[in-house]
Amino acid sequence: MPVTSLQDLRENLDGLGYYLGPRGLDGLGNSVSSCDREILGAIDCSVTSLRQLANIDNYTRAAILQYQIDNNIAATGNDGAQLRSAIEKTVRILQDNLKTVLKISIELSGNYRRTTYDAVKSYQRSRSLPITGIATITVRRRLNDDARGTSSTPSPTPSPSSELDSLRKLRSDLITLKNSLQSRQITDEEFIREVFIRVP
Repeated sequence: MPVTSLQDLRENLDGLGYYLGPRGLDGLGNSVSSCDREILGAIDCSVTSLRQLANIDNYTRAAILQYQIDNNIAATGNDGAQLRSAIEKTVRILQDNLKTVLKISIELSGNYRRTTYDAVKSYQRSRSLPITGIATITVRRRLNDDARGTSSTPSPTPSPSSELDSLRKLRSDLITLKNSLQSRQITDEEFIREVFIRVP
């Protein structure tokens, strides 16, 4: 079933690491002006959080646009049933991968709620990643590799040929990361983090 509300859409985008403004879901506008009409449009300033807005604001539109770019969908920034369904599917895949890797029971709801947030934190803790509860594209890719059993685990006593294989794998990973950075699929910070994870 597709994501049923705009609030669910924003929750999913936020959980997947898409920027929803300087104050995120819990506030409107920025730290200087809590009701930034230039960005949010003609809104009722008595509304206290972005998650409660009944219309698509520019922060949400920008987050949608970035999701579309990251997932090779026509980059329009527009909301719709197909977009919501695609985002929900991304969250369901994330939840299924968490279930596989962490060996936990988690509902494949397609909604980024507290249980998903906590499971992502557990995964990040287990991989010595920054513990945020946010499943950025880099975290999702690494989790997907772990779930599919394709992540590299060093052998305790590498032989010369396995060392060469490890170096080839490292070179390949770095080239892939570089290409992802150049095509803006990952941010500079994600690139640096992933390089530090891979380089011994």
